[in-house]
Amino acid sequence: MNRILLILIICLSFSCKKDLDKKLSSKNWRIESITVTPAMTIGSKISTNYLDLSGPSSCEATTTLIFSADGIFTQSANGALCDLFQLPNSKPVTWTREGNQILISSAPQFPYTLSGNKLTQTKTSVASGGTVYTFEYVYSSK
Repeated sequence: MNRILLILIICLSFSCKKDLDKKLSSKNWRIESITVTPAMTIGSKISTNYLDLSGPSSCEATTTLIFSADGIFTQSANGALCDLFQLPNSKPVTWTREGNQILISSAPQFPYTLSGNKLTQTKTSVASGGTVYTFEYVYSSK
């Protein structure tokens, strides 16, 4: 009886992993918000809402993430000049999942966290004056 229970638990754990991977790869993930702390100044605007600072047609405001079932990760945006810096023959970027953490091969130090229908990612950046900004990206599934 204990063997059957153990086999059932193992099977369920693998099916949950596949279900989460399918949930991630069956949808496109669109940017919902970017919060920056401390507040940032761009032009004459001061805000913690980075999407508002960037504008509705900016690369940041039009970002979409795609996690393909074969492990390829794509990030795209449809703002002016957004894909200018992508190299045509560069090595594909891949993704892997460890629990609720999604690791991207090109930036494993900034994992995404999957919770329900939301993906979050936190990045830091140091401005030329030495100010350290923390950006929290939130994506929702479409």
